[in-house]
Amino acid sequence: MKKITVLLTALLCLSFASFGQKAGLSFQIGGILPMGAFGDQPTGVAGVIVPGTNSFVKNGGAMFGASLGLKYTYTFQNTKMENSGLGIFIAADGMWNALNKDLRDKYDALSCTKPMYVNVPIMLGVNYTTQFSDVFGIWAEAGLGADLLFKTPEGYENLLTRYKMSPEFAFQAGAGIILARTVTLGAHYYWLGSHNVAVSSNSDVPGGSYPMNINVWAFKLGFHF
Repeated sequence: MKKITVLLTALLCLSFASFGQKAGLSFQIGGILPMGAFGDQPTGVAGVIVPGTNSFVKNGGAMFGASLGLKYTYTFQNTKMENSGLGIFIAADGMWNALNKDLRDKYDALSCTKPMYVNVPIMLGVNYTTQFSDVFGIWAEAGLGADLLFKTPEGYENLLTRYKMSPEFAFQAGAGIILARTVTLGAHYYWLGSHNVAVSSNSDVPGGSYPMNINVWAFKLGFHF
């Protein structure tokens, strides 16, 4: 936890430093495709899923979700690197994934609250762009930072299981196209960490903790100002 706090502080300081330079702001929306254990159907303890308890073990049962994000990019204006195509960025995204339909139906049949996943990756990285014309260009980027995982409460109204926020090291890489110098389309691979999904100490229902690897593909549409 201490290492993650230090990393986030360093990223924040670097972002403040870039505000004094000429920076580009972009707003991004996208779709999130869970991969591996994050999207696999939970088998639970002894093959039983019990709503209201931390019974998913290592699998998340997440379905295709959505994301919103902001990014600041510094591109070395008024320096010798101005026309190099290189840039430095800091980005933050909110990624939301609900449970798959089969799991949602099980919770709905019991009239209880079903959990959802919110990941907040905060990344610092480098990117490269090249323009073939005013209409078309390409870009690629890579970054590292931290991901904050929030699993929302589940269970019955008076007996909710709440989960601790889990911070972990994360990285991402992406590439795509630029249209009219203002719109980007791209695909990103995110490794969001091996998170410890643990019941919080103030939950009414006791439960254990389980590691869950989270990696996703993000397909983004960006608008640059």
